[in-house]
Amino acid sequence: MNLKKPIYWKTINLLNVLFLSLNGLFAQDFALENQWYTIGPYQEPKSVNNSSSRGIGPVEFIRTTPLKEGLILAGSLHGGLFYTTDGGENWLNAGSDYWPYSTATWAEFYPDDENIWFASSHERESNGKPGRLGIYGGIYRTKNSGTEWELIADKNTFNSLENIAIYGFRFQPNDPKKMYVFTSDNVYFTFDCLADIVKWEKITAIKGKFYDLDFIGETPYLTGTYKGKWSVYFKENNDFKKIQGIESITEPIIQITIEPINNDLLILIDFKSGADKLFYYSTQTQKTEELSRSMRVTFGAGHTFKVNPHAQNEIYVGSSTRLRRWNLNTKRFENLGSNYHVDVEYVEFDPFNKNIVYMASHGGFFKSENRGETWESKSNGLGISEVMGMAVGVSDPYEVVIGTFHDGSMVYADWDKNGKYYWQNVNGGDALIPLINPENAAEVYTSNQYTGGGLYYSNDTAKTVKNIHNKKGIKTSGWEMATALHPTQHSMVFFNYLRQDGENKGNIDVVRTNKPTEKSNYEVISDFKLTDNLKKYKVYGLYTSKYHPNILMAYVLDFTKNEKGKPITNHRLFRTEMSLDSSEKVINNWYELEVPRNGWIADIVVDKKNKNKLYFSYSGGIHPSFDYPNESGMIYFTKYKKRNHNMKRNHDISLNIPNDMGKKYNLVYTYASKKYIFIGTRNGVYVGNKFNLKGGGYWKKVGYGLPHCAVYGLHYDEKEMLLTVGLKGRGVWRISLLGTVLAD
Repeated sequence: MNLKKPIYWKTINLLNVLFLSLNGLFAQDFALENQWYTIGPYQEPKSVNNSSSRGIGPVEFIRTTPLKEGLILAGSLHGGLFYTTDGGENWLNAGSDYWPYSTATWAEFYPDDENIWFASSHERESNGKPGRLGIYGGIYRTKNSGTEWELIADKNTFNSLENIAIYGFRFQPNDPKKMYVFTSDNVYFTFDCLADIVKWEKITAIKGKFYDLDFIGETPYLTGTYKGKWSVYFKENNDFKKIQGIESITEPIIQITIEPINNDLLILIDFKSGADKLFYYSTQTQKTEELSRSMRVTFGAGHTFKVNPHAQNEIYVGSSTRLRRWNLNTKRFENLGSNYHVDVEYVEFDPFNKNIVYMASHGGFFKSENRGETWESKSNGLGISEVMGMAVGVSDPYEVVIGTFHDGSMVYADWDKNGKYYWQNVNGGDALIPLINPENAAEVYTSNQYTGGGLYYSNDTAKTVKNIHNKKGIKTSGWEMATALHPTQHSMVFFNYLRQDGENKGNIDVVRTNKPTEKSNYEVISDFKLTDNLKKYKVYGLYTSKYHPNILMAYVLDFTKNEKGKPITNHRLFRTEMSLDSSEKVINNWYELEVPRNGWIADIVVDKKNKNKLYFSYSGGIHPSFDYPNESGMIYFTKYKKRNHNMKRNHDISLNIPNDMGKKYNLVYTYASKKYIFIGTRNGVYVGNKFNLKGGGYWKKVGYGLPHCAVYGLHYDEKEMLLTVGLKGRGVWRISLLGTVLAD
């Protein structure tokens, strides 16, 4: 790999003398001080086909307080913290959009003051649970209902561990200033969580990962695992003891959650396989009784489990994808209403009204006013859709199509032809990359990952869709879905598929079709086992260029082993310049281009004037080293030789773009009058001109007010000067780069 300093590096100080004057060029072309604004979806979308999977995005937890009626907190692992003061009718972001990571893993009201809140943030989730803190995650505190936040604990609090996960925190009942934090690496506490400088200590009497904590009276009970063995602990006489009934369980356990009931304890054990179990523990006899061996913890990571404070014999439990009620007296399940988005994450009860139950699911926040018999979505203002792919219209630059995790594909369009745009859900499942025909905004492609899914085609703005993979009789690539339209021949669509037979079985290759709705009308245009001797591989991304229409690039994951036999993934790029030629010619005319570094590529664009100049962005940056102290690894300029396509130059041109999360399709190359590139990261969107793309000068940040979430899609409309970004966790956001901002 030819990773060098740009040839401009030695003169960088001299060039930076021109910084202010050169940045004036941006001011002339773009109004970079404008504010980003959301276009949603920020309430449950309408549906063209009455899909039960439509929703606003996944809510992870709900917290209520007995100090003020109607005041509720709700959090999203990707979208942050929100609050409502009217019982869920209207939601506002609680200020997490301005945290370095706009994420929330847990929150609590301070027991003696409804205006004091504590919340935790992480860098990324871990399989639907709180994940690593990273550099900037931690515990925040506000004393004025989210107006101002201060960081009171970060990785330095927890043994400087970036990989540590915070699962929650609790307050000592008779001394709420004493706050416990349970994590993937021990339990920590402070004697004064309201202090100007909060001091933390670690409990050393017990070790391991601690997943849940609650109190019976003043006695803390904790669930944790150490050296692969799960236990339930309780504190007695300044020492920690274990509940012996749990110790005798030998089956592999995922996690254990607990709930106080009267003066005793309920214990829910989520096993790695088979049915899960619910136990009753008596604090008087210190004996454990099995209540049910037919629990099914699928979602909620064990936290969809709550005793009704108004009726202690009722236990609400997440069972598979639904919420059910377990009656402690009859020891039977009681079914509840099911008119809500499936996959339940949390359940909570209103402190003031015994009939009101709140539920968090993958579709948002739901409320029942009749103890769970019926439910109503109350998600207005949440705006936490997890965008996994985005397309913006060219003939209609205000039309947007997104694929979202959990909540399917949605289209933002002028459905009623009256100039008013709104969101509709068009197909369900975990949706991925969409496309829009540049000449006809009604021609839309959507996709989803699940079995039987794939790429869908529609010529009526996705009111009706047809599954292309099914029509062609080929297998979907699932989560590895990749697709692109030919830049000029818009009926030609390229996409990937899973090979199901022969020596290539299990590999993912590229096909094309110009007749998406016809049966068995497609051509296979790649076979990297045949041409490049790749044994196990997946085409993971497809890229075209409007400036070089017949170029098609395939980002390939090549799975091999190193000399010690350890599995490794090689990130490789192949290109053809004859994407419309016969399939045989295309198959045999892919050539490989060396990539800047062996890491997860987010996006690739081609220079307008020179097809051998490419710009790469990466899903995450690199840590600076002694040799390269100024590099962050977010964007590279790479030039290849005309004759043999070997790498000629390779420069990290990130400069002031911080090492952060980039994710997919986050580059825009535009040459309406001058050359510019926009790059989207969790830290914001940046724009660079010709000077930046040669390695000189600083990138300019675009606008203010954009949440700090992973980017999955970036689009710039040259005519309207409208920049649109899809965020995993905060939906779709826009900014006008015109000097005079017009309302959407």
